[in-house]
Amino acid sequence: MKIILRGRPGVGKSTILKKIYTLLESKNPKGCIVEEERENGDRVGFIIKYLPEGGSTKLASTKETLSNIYLSKYSINIEAIESELIPYMLDMKNDSPHGVFIFDEIGKMQQKSERFIRAVDHIMSISKPVIATIVYDDEIWARKYKNNAENFVITVTERNRGYLPYLVKAMVDSYEKYREYC
Repeated sequence: MKIILRGRPGVGKSTILKKIYTLLESKNPKGCIVEEERENGDRVGFIIKYLPEGGSTKLASTKETLSNIYLSKYSINIEAIESELIPYMLDMKNDSPHGVFIFDEIGKMQQKSERFIRAVDHIMSISKPVIATIVYDDEIWARKYKNNAENFVITVTERNRGYLPYLVKAMVDSYEKYREYC
């Protein structure tokens, strides 16, 4: 089962993933969440946090040059994507003690790496539940995940974001019960 959350930037997708991570603690979740870096109310960067390990890496910054690859005003840390994030993603499939995987985000910044989409395909082939966020815009490369009838794609809004963590938990619990009977 794959659950993909999409929504406008800033609507709370990563916050929802953090809540889902906590709600699914008994299933020993593993994954990563992207958090904003803010200064004086302005977004100045993004950090990838690996869970449950606790390590983190700067993904993008407006204040420092992380590479010569940019998306809008953000310098993208392509080295971290290539040497940390992608190997982490590829290792997820082999990580049997974990019952659910959380991945934030199938996004424009990460997609700047040519190998990233292959790593996403790898995650989507995991037989355990995967809960991911995806870019809101209609990017051609993202359509194969959004338009896949086997994926549950949920649009996050300000009206539904409060109950979505509980809905996703119920979906994962139901899926596990279904698998027990099959």
